[in-house]
Amino acid sequence: MKMTERECALLAFDHQETPWVPSPSTSMDICIPTVIEEGARGYGITTDWFGVKYLYREDQPGPMPLESEVKIDDIENWKEIVTMPNIDDYDWEGHAARDTANWDRKNKVSKCILINGCFESLHMFCGFVDALCNIQEYEDECKDFMEWIANYKVAIIERVKKYYNPDIIQFHDDYGNTNNMFMPLSKWNAIVRPNLQKVVDAVKGNDMRFLLHSDGKIREMIPTFIEMGIEALNPVQTENNPYEVKQLFGDRLTINGGFDNVAVLDNPDATEQDIRDSINQTLYEMYPGGGWVAHCSFLNQFSDRNAIWLDCLDNFNQPLMEKAGVPFIRHGNMDVLQSVYNLAENAKK
Repeated sequence: MKMTERECALLAFDHQETPWVPSPSTSMDICIPTVIEEGARGYGITTDWFGVKYLYREDQPGPMPLESEVKIDDIENWKEIVTMPNIDDYDWEGHAARDTANWDRKNKVSKCILINGCFESLHMFCGFVDALCNIQEYEDECKDFMEWIANYKVAIIERVKKYYNPDIIQFHDDYGNTNNMFMPLSKWNAIVRPNLQKVVDAVKGNDMRFLLHSDGKIREMIPTFIEMGIEALNPVQTENNPYEVKQLFGDRLTINGGFDNVAVLDNPDATEQDIRDSINQTLYEMYPGGGWVAHCSFLNQFSDRNAIWLDCLDNFNQPLMEKAGVPFIRHGNMDVLQSVYNLAENAKK
């Protein structure tokens, strides 16, 4: 019996060698559950179900909270300011039916994305600068707030399992920029880790795999992620030296990404040849040994470059799939997948 895209991808998530390169572009069905009214609800200024206001312009890589109208202006009194939405008032069954209507569970891996993790929620509610200041000055209050968020996320995860039943939860929580982590690892361990652990345990306890999306230079955190039971990491940007990360940790952590977005893929001055050369270099470096998922994506304004990516992936995979005796099908430009990561477009569904 011929191996499916699903089986190939699951080998990668088991940190094993794969007969060809699995990718979200070709091996997965993905959604951000539309029932969860969290984050931006479209372009312009919108409000989510916590009452947080977001500004999202079409030329931005993503939405940001409206700094002039932060939800929490005094972290010491956060419990008096924010309230938990009654998530069971929403039509989970109906949204899940629409979101997953085209999923092919037999041949593809299914994945649900949850945005605004424990730390990200803090700076979405407070504003980024105030969030970092609060962590330094009001550690207990920040830890309590993140525990509240973690408990909310656990409730969300239980309903995602019941109504969507994906193979993977991709959980978003950025901990660094291109140069540094946002806080010392010791501070992260004290405040964020216990609450992230609750989320990891909830995902794995519901028989799903945990994929952490965390941007920035977070290399020193990787051993801790592995200790926590995190099975996969995305996007592993180039400032982390993804090839070396794979050599050191690839038997315990599946790398999802490793592409050079900053210098090349999202560079407005990059030529098509620049993009092809960068993608091909990553494919040839990262594929050997398995345990790798080729997650390659672009900022919204460069979504037309997705066709270049798919062509490179197809050219790389064609001889490998033919060798494995698997029918090869060349992929067109998958605008639907690109729109999954566009929160404004996702909110319209």
